[in-house]
Amino acid sequence: MAIGQVLKFSGVGTDKYDAVRAELGWDDGKGLPPGLLAQAVGDTDNGFCVIEWWDSEDDWNTFFSSALQPAFGKVGGIPEPDVTRFTVHKSFPV
Repeated sequence: MAIGQVLKFSGVGTDKYDAVRAELGWDDGKGLPPGLLAQAVGDTDNGFCVIEWWDSEDDWNTFFSSALQPAFGKVGGIPEPDVTRFTVHKSFPV
């Protein structure tokens, strides 16, 4: 079952996102993890926000533990995000 999530990072900007993306080897759609369906990222008044959806919670958990968490550690200075997760009822391209 697909999941969506909103991750809000306070006190840091999208430069941290870009550094993590570089650490992961994401470049123009290359190196993306299995199960990631879509992602949008942008600055907010006090940090940045990631909105994404995944094929399944297992895909997210695998990516987080095997790749994202180690990348956060290498980049450093990334606060714990405020996360809202939900089961995707419907999604469609626009």
